[in-house]
Amino acid sequence: MELATVRTTGAFSMKNARTEKNSDSGYGALQNPVWTLSQVLLATGGRFLSGKTEAGFRRVCTDSRSIEPGDLFVALRGDNFDGHAYIAQAVEKGAAGLVVDTIPEKMPPVPVVLVAETLCALGDLAAYRRSLMQDLQVVAITGSCGKTTVKEMIAAILDREYNVLKTKGNLNNLIGLPLSLLPVEYHHDFAVMEMGMNQLGEIARLTEIADPDIACITNIQDAHLAGLSDINGVARAKGELFVGVKAWGRLVVNIDDKRVRGIARRCSQKKTTFGRSPKADIRGVRLRSLGEHGMSFTLQIGGNEARVQIRSLGAHNVQNALAAAGMAHVAGVKFKDIVAGLESVVPFEKRLQVQKITGGIRLINDVYNANPSSVLAALETLRQMDRTHKKVVILGDMLELGTQSVAAHQEIGRKVAQLGFDALLVVGEFAEAMVAAAWKAGMSKKKGVFFTEKERVSLWLRESIAAGDLKPGDWVLVKGSRGMRMETITQNMLENQG
Repeated sequence: MELATVRTTGAFSMKNARTEKNSDSGYGALQNPVWTLSQVLLATGGRFLSGKTEAGFRRVCTDSRSIEPGDLFVALRGDNFDGHAYIAQAVEKGAAGLVVDTIPEKMPPVPVVLVAETLCALGDLAAYRRSLMQDLQVVAITGSCGKTTVKEMIAAILDREYNVLKTKGNLNNLIGLPLSLLPVEYHHDFAVMEMGMNQLGEIARLTEIADPDIACITNIQDAHLAGLSDINGVARAKGELFVGVKAWGRLVVNIDDKRVRGIARRCSQKKTTFGRSPKADIRGVRLRSLGEHGMSFTLQIGGNEARVQIRSLGAHNVQNALAAAGMAHVAGVKFKDIVAGLESVVPFEKRLQVQKITGGIRLINDVYNANPSSVLAALETLRQMDRTHKKVVILGDMLELGTQSVAAHQEIGRKVAQLGFDALLVVGEFAEAMVAAAWKAGMSKKKGVFFTEKERVSLWLRESIAAGDLKPGDWVLVKGSRGMRMETITQNMLENQG
């Protein structure tokens, strides 16, 4: 069949289309495929090269190792991989079709669709899938800090009454978001999508793919500066979410963040604000730390008010809870369900997670990622813990800060000294700069130490515990950027108890 005669059969085919047995390839009939070949061509604008035009596919997959019979394999390219090199492996494992941007030297015995760029095609497939779900509401979240936490909080609230699809983990980039959105089905009421970026244009593309109905920028802080120059660049990049939301969409605005306010002010969509400001539509007041058990605060929405206890540590997580409450309110969730949903959320792994280690010492495991704002929030959270026990801070480099790297690490060193923590242990390229700043701000050289290897940090901890310098009830905070793999320290602490 010529390309011109391949037509989409519309949404009904997503449920009802059937394919006949492909005797050439040896693959059996695929009943009720999620995708027809015509839909793949329509979504991607691709060119049909070969294979049976009646083909159908169960799901879209980009990892040849995870292929299941009936999958459509999209051959992505990256800095260290090229999916086109694994086409034969994908077909051998049962791939029923391929999307490529280079014509294979040996044409495989399954349908092949040629596109200009496979990464773009992946997003186009997700955008098409989303367009078929007319009753679906998409909730989109971005921000420098807290977006994964907010995503989990709003999903927990919505999940009490609705069928919810959400971003898995932090799959929030140009690959992760499409893969998170592609499994959406007709029974889903909401899709909660997290959006990340490290350069201009990425959020705009993600917004184009997800077509959100409700959007929230949690905050705008110093993060990803290497690709965005300064915080104004971060604001422009994050602001692409609000700019790209449909005219009848709803913006949930952090009224306490002047840059988020500024972006929202230039947008025409209807807005709902959250924060601690008296002007906020969704407001949190009378915050109280519950130590390792979390935070409590009073939630106010319109004439409704309730005392809420969340299990996440730190005042910044109250702000995250307000963002989630704001989106839930806009989505029409009842006040009592917002409260119950927030209180049901369990702290997430490696995000201010309290764990007990040898001798009753309390570890605050916050190694998931780090930027200046999130490190300051973690330090303030540690400071608010009990006043009677020692507090040790272990930090790794904050990455992707570009020309501001040295200054940012020095500022953190000064802050640690000012807050009076009992020890600062730092590892990484900027460790010496951070510790030197702490010394200059008044911390003794015995308390502030930098290391070239994470193993030396673990040894320092074991020796301090053995010597009795760290006792039951004392606190150890560990934090650093994802690329620093600070979990090697926390894993060592957890695995070597006793």
